[in-house]
Amino acid sequence: MGRLNIHHRSTHATRPPWGASWLPVWSPVCATRRALVGVALLAAVLLVACGGDSGIRITAITSTPSTSTATPTPASLLSAAPAATLAPVPEMPENPFAAGRVVEGYLASGNPDLAGCLPDLVRTWRLATEIRGPRCLLIDIDGDRQNEYAFVISFPVADGPQPADLWFFESPDEGHRFFNSARALANGSASGLYLRYVEDLTGDGAQDIVATWEDCDGSTCVTHLLIASHHNGVLEDLAPDDTSIEGLEKFEVSDGTISMQGGLVSSEEAGPQRGATHRVSWAGSRFRLETVPGEAAYLVHLVNDADRAFAAADYQDAQAQYLAATSNSTLPDWKAEVGQPAGRAELRAYSTFRAALAAGRAGDVTESLVLLGRAATEYPDTMHGSIAAQYLAVVGEGATASQACSAVEIYIEAFQAQYVEFWEYGTANPERNVFTLCR
Repeated sequence: MGRLNIHHRSTHATRPPWGASWLPVWSPVCATRRALVGVALLAAVLLVACGGDSGIRITAITSTPSTSTATPTPASLLSAAPAATLAPVPEMPENPFAAGRVVEGYLASGNPDLAGCLPDLVRTWRLATEIRGPRCLLIDIDGDRQNEYAFVISFPVADGPQPADLWFFESPDEGHRFFNSARALANGSASGLYLRYVEDLTGDGAQDIVATWEDCDGSTCVTHLLIASHHNGVLEDLAPDDTSIEGLEKFEVSDGTISMQGGLVSSEEAGPQRGATHRVSWAGSRFRLETVPGEAAYLVHLVNDADRAFAAADYQDAQAQYLAATSNSTLPDWKAEVGQPAGRAELRAYSTFRAALAAGRAGDVTESLVLLGRAATEYPDTMHGSIAAQYLAVVGEGATASQACSAVEIYIEAFQAQYVEFWEYGTANPERNVFTLCR
């Protein structure tokens, strides 16, 4: 996992080191006395009269157990001594994930240990004592210069991600009102919730919370991204839609860019796999998602890249990538490796045919016809070689590209089952069928 980075804004001029700290703050009364007495007397007076509420401020920093490899950052600095009597912990309701309002009353009615992440509540409700990342945060989410409170509620389980949620409460001046949760923001379960990073990523002066949660099915887990932000005047999840990755291997935030690296899963249904990196960055009005594929491991991965460029209407680049796939002899043929009929010749014929389509859409009709002829003559025993021959024949009769495409779609009906079977490359690869061939 990536390194935990939790940044907190504090109203204190001096940030104490991790652990309990004593910060002496001399009041004006103490300063006056210093002017009136000698050095020896001054020391005695200060020890007696300037302690406790008269001037010495006790600042405690506490943390909760964490399985993260990085040291969790404390929730906040609190400048008030604990109250003599704490409010009783409320009884846990039947559905604890709907108990945000119950905890709101608990926070407002007494003086619970906020910096310690509500240890009495954790103990009484039997919440998970070991979680990844910090359990609570005291940070300014909405930019009002008052610290709101975020608290992770999670329960231990024998296997899989912990059922969890992240609750958001207003500042003490607003009665610690419960106003949102990660489950509501992400419209998901929020299991395996992990508070990873806090920083102003949007540049509006308010802190944004970056977290992840997991959705597991057997041995495969999908990690989803959550960016809780008040940028638009209300707390919402600003992560781009469906920013998720299977088999997360590395997570980091650097220079305002969130990176999630992974993509390899233990699944026979996945087919030939390659890793990928999701990069999420602020684009001025929204977060932008860029997916960067990892190194190609099989020939079909080069074909996938060329198809991606074709779909983006970058036809010259697509043509070049298709032709590179036809000449590649180093990347293995996945079909042959798993004991299926070899697929290299079919992939080369497909790539040559698609290169012809890309040349035509780029305006090079002559090159398009040359490539169609190459596909038909060099790969006559393949499905896509015969498709290229049919397409070329229809175009030679004066048909438009759209009409030629319709003609080959009809032509494929004679061997449609074989065509669909060939393109079964697993869930980790794009789905292809008759109607994705030339549209």
